[in-house]
Amino acid sequence: MNAIAALILSIAIETGLPPYFVLAVAVEESSLNPNAVNVNPNGTTDYGLFMLNSSWYNDEFWFDPETNIRAGCAYIKELMSKPGVNTWWSVAVCYNCGYGRLNNPPDASIEYAGRVISRWRAMDGRSFQVLTGGRR
Repeated sequence: MNAIAALILSIAIETGLPPYFVLAVAVEESSLNPNAVNVNPNGTTDYGLFMLNSSWYNDEFWFDPETNIRAGCAYIKELMSKPGVNTWWSVAVCYNCGYGRLNNPPDASIEYAGRVISRWRAMDGRSFQVLTGGRR
């Protein structure tokens, strides 16, 4: 496992989040590239592993993996505390399009959430099999 993935899993566990869900979000967001940058059509910029948006966060330190992971985990926890965000699918939708769009997400966010959940299930299932020697 690469060092970035190991750090994501460690911080997710530390913060009480499902580690492979958090890893699935990071893979979907940046393919685990800590230097990822995306300039959005609205002029904001997304940075780092969790593609944190410049309209929500200051631009400093976002290329530092630990800082970015901790902020990504904090954002996931914040979304979990919102009314109506009661499934991991809804967390993924909100991560992609924002809490304000939860009840009317764009198709791209629905597809995004599906990819995150599928990736999470695939990673979590493999890890379970490795840890148990394939026994359930």
